[in-house]
Amino acid sequence: MADRKAIVYDFEKLEDYQQRNETVLDIVKKDTGVDFWRQTRTIPPTSYPPPMTLEAIEKLKEVKGVIVKDVPSEEL
Repeated sequence: MADRKAIVYDFEKLEDYQQRNETVLDIVKKDTGVDFWRQTRTIPPTSYPPPMTLEAIEKLKEVKGVIVKDVPSEEL
């Protein structure tokens, strides 16, 4: 099984969320196999997907306007 890591992601601006959220959702869904995960109710939301592969995390980091942060293991 591939190494997986917990992350949090959000967007730099509302416009980034509006333009790229579908791309981000597609990456997370394909990697984790789940359709729903924890998110704040703010717009744009801060999202807490299930642990993801390092390859998928790199794909998220390449999406313009997306901010990806590692979650320290002690916070899990």
